[in-house]
Amino acid sequence: MPSTARRRLLVVLASLTVAVMLSDLAGWAVADGVRRAGGLVLGPVQRALSGAQPDELAAVESENVRLRTLVADQQRRAADLGRLDELLGSATTAGRTVLAARVVATDLSPLGGRTVTLDVGSRDGVRADSTVVSADGLVGRVVAVAPWTSDVQVLGSAGSVVAVRVGPAGTLGTVRSPVAGDAESRPRGSLRLSTIAPGTAVVGDVVRTLGSVDETPYAAGIVVGTVTAVDPDRGQLTRGATVRPATDPDAIDVVAVIVPSPRSAPRSAAATTRTSLSRPTAARR
Repeated sequence: MPSTARRRLLVVLASLTVAVMLSDLAGWAVADGVRRAGGLVLGPVQRALSGAQPDELAAVESENVRLRTLVADQQRRAADLGRLDELLGSATTAGRTVLAARVVATDLSPLGGRTVTLDVGSRDGVRADSTVVSADGLVGRVVAVAPWTSDVQVLGSAGSVVAVRVGPAGTLGTVRSPVAGDAESRPRGSLRLSTIAPGTAVVGDVVRTLGSVDETPYAAGIVVGTVTAVDPDRGQLTRGATVRPATDPDAIDVVAVIVPSPRSAPRSAAATTRTSLSRPTAARR
């Protein structure tokens, strides 16, 4: 076959390859039709190219590799956008000012737990002790900030203790990673719940952050996890429990840093109907 004809066939082959891959990526309804048409045309083309020179075949293969890489990159970007839409549309970020970010590195601590690095830093407005969340719930808190990146201590790391409310009653407690000497064995990756006020958690109870002053290091009402088991009653005043984190630490990708919104005005005094309490009283000297 003449070189000019081969080059034309190469163009047809590459064009059809692009059409099929882009139709698959976009989810077009005509994708099957494009694929069938491509099969009818590519069959003769491939037979015609059977006598092509090695350099021409290498050029086709190189172009196919480039196109596959391009499509894979577009698929990754589309997946990221989907996760971002899910995050920004979730109850976790509703009504909050957030800064979207992506995990670019992760590090496992020899003492237990995990630290992840985000692609946002002080130049983006990130501050230490900011809350970091996923669409599912709490990820952790920012522990170090550089101009372009920030490090996050992931929930369940050694030394990480989060004040929480448990279940509909809002029983006060704390969650942390299981500690050595704990009387109860807990599944890998789970958290240990200790209640402060008398009361017993129930399997299925949702555990949420209690919240901190100025929303640092933890904003209030963020889902931490769900109670999966309650420790046996051994006569203790309060009973511990096992909590499954809402966010899988092995699958953290697109996250949001909550921008703290400190109170800009003093809280107004509570109104009262008792005259004796509403009257100003002179301070004793």
